[in-house]
Amino acid sequence: MHAIYCRVSSEDQARSGYSLDDQRQACRNRLLSMELTDIAEYIDDGYSGEYIERPHLDRLRNDLRSGMIQTVVIYDPDRMSRNLTVQLILADEIEKAGAQLYFVTGDYDASPEGRLFFSMKGAIAAYEKEKIRERTSRGRRAKAAKGKIVLNTHPFGYSWDGANSMYIIDEKEAETVRLIYHLCLNEGLGAGSIATELIRMGLPGRNNKPLTPCTIHRILSKEMYYGQHFLFKQRVKKTGQKTREVKNNPPELWIPIQIPAIVSQEMWIQVQQQRQKNKKLAKRNTKSDYLLRGLLHCALCNRSMIAYARPGWRKTMPEKVYYYYSCVSKESNSYGSKERCHCRRIPVKALEEAVWQTLVQIAAAEKLFADYLCHKDTPDYTADIASLINRQNELKRQQTALTHWYRQNLIDSETAEKELRNVNKELSATLAALSGLTIAQAKIKQPAILPADLLKAKSFAEKRNILLNFPYEIHTVRVGDNFEFWFKEQSLPFV
Repeated sequence: MHAIYCRVSSEDQARSGYSLDDQRQACRNRLLSMELTDIAEYIDDGYSGEYIERPHLDRLRNDLRSGMIQTVVIYDPDRMSRNLTVQLILADEIEKAGAQLYFVTGDYDASPEGRLFFSMKGAIAAYEKEKIRERTSRGRRAKAAKGKIVLNTHPFGYSWDGANSMYIIDEKEAETVRLIYHLCLNEGLGAGSIATELIRMGLPGRNNKPLTPCTIHRILSKEMYYGQHFLFKQRVKKTGQKTREVKNNPPELWIPIQIPAIVSQEMWIQVQQQRQKNKKLAKRNTKSDYLLRGLLHCALCNRSMIAYARPGWRKTMPEKVYYYYSCVSKESNSYGSKERCHCRRIPVKALEEAVWQTLVQIAAAEKLFADYLCHKDTPDYTADIASLINRQNELKRQQTALTHWYRQNLIDSETAEKELRNVNKELSATLAALSGLTIAQAKIKQPAILPADLLKAKSFAEKRNILLNFPYEIHTVRVGDNFEFWFKEQSLPFV
């Protein structure tokens, strides 16, 4: 049996016109010219020649080892592979199988001189591959340096302006994005809860399918939604036909691109803080209620402290469960022996009662309580609100002007309708954003905690809500048989 092997990847076909039909026909003609008619075809469509793992090439190699193949015809050595090492391996396997290797573009000579020439052609093909890769990379970076998007990844909230290689805001999707940010920032919801809430509200994503928690996580975390997009944050290296390795580039290699913003940078920063807070306060598999869960910091190493239950065995009495707060490095297997903190465990009930009673004493002296709260850094949306009001007034003036031009027969009805539709769409989005910021600003002006609320809090839920809004971190440490704690202003890691 006589074999022809054809291969094409999409880039080869686009660049060199290496169509499978042309390769197949040329290889068949070569075999027919040698009066060889028992032909088997091995064709890999869409596989890179850089790697040896290809389904039909594997089948050809198996048939060679079993002695079924007497002749192998390939259009050109670079159809065999663009990797010199792979070319030499395949040529050696064909020779050891006792088969003859032919190329349509030139004969293969098994003599030392022929092998040298074959190796030179393989080296040239590998060099060409690297030059193509280098030119492509340089071209993509040059395009990015001009402020253009290199690859449209179809982010939710944006559509694509192909002529300018730029994202433009899709107002319908952008309204959902703003709602997602509102639910995270003002309602404290995580990605999973937001996805459930959007389904309940009947707000699907693209193709009328629900937005997944993964998509919502990307919407909440990517800088592009406040207008700052970075290209080349990662580099991707193929390690096989279907595998690749992704590595992060250092920030100095990133290329910043300005794109239309859907939310303000200030709101994005606050959402990152809220997401960190949600992560720290997530109940997950906690089976008991802990008043200070997610709020404590180890005074020795500044890491977070976790709450957990620990059963205690007793000889003559039933087993008893003890509840403690402990440094996360002491309890988690993620830390090695040298990283573990020496902070001793603190009983839950005693610490919770001490912290709460201290807050009650502070609240009883209202001036002291006010002094504690006045240190809290709060965002100010005044500038954003003023900007939105100005934009709102500008859009209303555009509405008036378009109506006037239409009445004066300066523009036709179709143009007027199209322009008014665009203005009304932007005005609707502006009014929605203005309403949201106005509500948020009103909430900011109110004290996070009122002394009266703290003093009358009795239930676990009421106390927990007070502590979640308390603008200080609680640091604690065990000293002998007692413990100490103090309040420290919260750090703002995303500012």
